[in-house]
Amino acid sequence: MEENQKKRPLLLSVLLLFSFVYFFVLFLLFVIGSFYSGWITDAIHDYISSHPYSRSQVMIIFIAGALLHATAFAGAIMIWNLRRKGYFILSVSCLIIAVYQLFQHDIGLTTTAIYILLVVLFGLFYRSLR
Repeated sequence: MEENQKKRPLLLSVLLLFSFVYFFVLFLLFVIGSFYSGWITDAIHDYISSHPYSRSQVMIIFIAGALLHATAFAGAIMIWNLRRKGYFILSVSCLIIAVYQLFQHDIGLTTTAIYILLVVLFGLFYRSLR
């Protein structure tokens, strides 16, 4: 091991392990949801009549969600390797998701706060990245 090579702080490792699980599980849920988007659209129409989403709109939401969570996961992998570029990739993805959620009245603020909190917490370790 080289002397000038930085070590990953323990709290950053714990945060990364949480984010790996979080982003991967949500990525899988969005991918699975895209396969069942027709059934989900029918359920939305049955139970939430005030939101007339079409099947293509629901499919776009699921595909965009899967891509954004996969991008955030890739950013977390780059942060694991202590790359600053990973922080920007993860942050942009999380902030896009958070902004979208802020305009959705059915999504609670707690869910949105998780994405914003991840950006802030990873930002605390920005100096540890190269």
